[in-house]
Amino acid sequence: MEFLYVFLLMFLSIFGLSMLIKLAAGAILSGCTREHDIYVRSGEGIAEFVEFARKNPHIGRVTILAAGNDWDKVAEGLSRRYGNVCFEKKELPGG
Repeated sequence: MEFLYVFLLMFLSIFGLSMLIKLAAGAILSGCTREHDIYVRSGEGIAEFVEFARKNPHIGRVTILAAGNDWDKVAEGLSRRYGNVCFEKKELPGG
């Protein structure tokens, strides 16, 4: 009976440790590959923000929404200069 008890404890501890290692490795690997798309409205300082966002590895694409002011020209220039920056001229509902 003691043999079964010791065998069961060893099996459960080894199984539990292997599952813990698998979950930790999965969390670390998936955390490195996530990218988020962000949406911002064009305005003062948009060029500096885009430069900052492009350096961040967790930001996939930056979409700049038109605000109907002079900063829209700067935002269009940024979208032509960088591949992961888009400029949307359409207005959002409710905004």
